[in-house]
Amino acid sequence: MGWAESHSKNAGIAVAAALLLLGGCDGGSNNDGTQASVGTLGGLSSTGGGTGDAETTANPSGGSGDDDSGGSSGNDGPKFDLGAATSGEIPEEEECAAVSEAAELVPLPADIIVVVDNSGSMTFEAGEIQDRLNDFSQQIIDSGIDVHVVLISSYPNQGNGICLDPPLGNGGCPNDDNNPPLFTHVNQSVSSHNAWARVLSTHPQWAGAIREESSKHILVVTDDTSDMSLEAFDTGFLGLDPSYAGYLQHSVVCHSNCASAAGIGSRYINLSVQTGGVAADLCDQDFQSVFDVLSTEVIGGTQLACEFEIPEPPNGEDFDPDKVNVDFDDGLGGTFPIPRVASAAECAGVVDGWYYDNPVAPTMIVMCPQTCEKVQVAKNGSINIAFGCETIVPG
Repeated sequence: MGWAESHSKNAGIAVAAALLLLGGCDGGSNNDGTQASVGTLGGLSSTGGGTGDAETTANPSGGSGDDDSGGSSGNDGPKFDLGAATSGEIPEEEECAAVSEAAELVPLPADIIVVVDNSGSMTFEAGEIQDRLNDFSQQIIDSGIDVHVVLISSYPNQGNGICLDPPLGNGGCPNDDNNPPLFTHVNQSVSSHNAWARVLSTHPQWAGAIREESSKHILVVTDDTSDMSLEAFDTGFLGLDPSYAGYLQHSVVCHSNCASAAGIGSRYINLSVQTGGVAADLCDQDFQSVFDVLSTEVIGGTQLACEFEIPEPPNGEDFDPDKVNVDFDDGLGGTFPIPRVASAAECAGVVDGWYYDNPVAPTMIVMCPQTCEKVQVAKNGSINIAFGCETIVPG
């Protein structure tokens, strides 16, 4: 019956590597002392620079068209216009010069729970999983995604168990391959009908390998049916931890009464379809193709992280949490400032925003959820963190 179709989000955001100037960013005011107007550009609220006495709105290229506007001037390289200041302090009426560093936009980590039926009818399938799981994981690692793999299965001395060699395993096969945090082997025998039940009952043994911010995947490989209903498993799994919401269920099960089938895995198939996962047919017995498609799904469906480590201020600048700004380049010629809010709780009251992980001792810049979604789908977009100007806040 082939594969169940699923949709994946574009994770192809390029990272800017050049220094850039954020002129006119002193407290969100223009050089002439007028307050910059606030509009919505490319889906992000933005602050435009003013010219003369008129209040203006930034154009889609990030500025008003004049060299002293608040957006990008289109010139390459850094620009440092410190005016006539000689004391080290920039007068309020002068243009504020900021120096930016590119923030690294990286994919979210991926955590994968693989559950393999160890019953007597799974001899060929267990061997295929053992042979191919390393290559499957390496494809994901090579894409730049930080992956953790959990295997729920007995070892080879218990039914059709599995033991993995390096690089996933630790080299101790056939009796020990546990290699956390990259690979966690839960030594638990899985029978024909209880794959989902084993996921729930062994949670204390694998929970430490699952990260709150990761994309989460479950892969069930069995030639039989499930005793547990789809609804019961979904409720039970989501009840383990709120961060498990949005998980994808993948299945390699029988879609028909073929020679390999002890039972048709309709419940596994249905949950795969409902969560947007891959539903492969065990009857095909083509495990290389199965894992190729699965790795593509994991890589393509992994979103970008929406929190960034605060880089070291460039050129000897001191870090002042009230003189940090975040700029978003949408990849289409527009560069827009994102205002800072005090906390995650204030995200609901703004069009776009960011906040510190810890207001007292910040180490990370975190995007508000609505801004995160826009950043993640912006093809060729980039984020820059600017130092030296008063932080822009919602107007």
